[in-house]
Amino acid sequence: MPMNFIDPATLQLVSRALDAGALRHQAIAQNIANANVAGAKATRVQFEELLGDIPADLAAGRGFKADAVPVPQVVAIADRSIALDEETAALSSNSLQYQALLKALSRQLSILSLAAQEGRR
Repeated sequence: MPMNFIDPATLQLVSRALDAGALRHQAIAQNIANANVAGAKATRVQFEELLGDIPADLAAGRGFKADAVPVPQVVAIADRSIALDEETAALSSNSLQYQALLKALSRQLSILSLAAQEGRR
């Protein structure tokens, strides 16, 4: 039986987190574009709020099922206008989080690649 180095549930979580980051980037860019539009309301991406018990399960060393990972959602914030300075800060924060997630994934895949190359020798 082949050995799974990356759990399918973890891959699903990372994939959805990357999706959330990309979607969040689009939502923030749209907010910035609409900052000077009268009556425009901000949109946000919900993902972390939808994770439920997954963070606690991970912290406790318990597993979770891949189908428990939520799909990120764009939501309108009806009672909040767009503040350009907040959107710019959110864009920077999202970019850093996205880059960190990509870097961690890249390192994990590099380790797997190295293990596969060494296994062929």
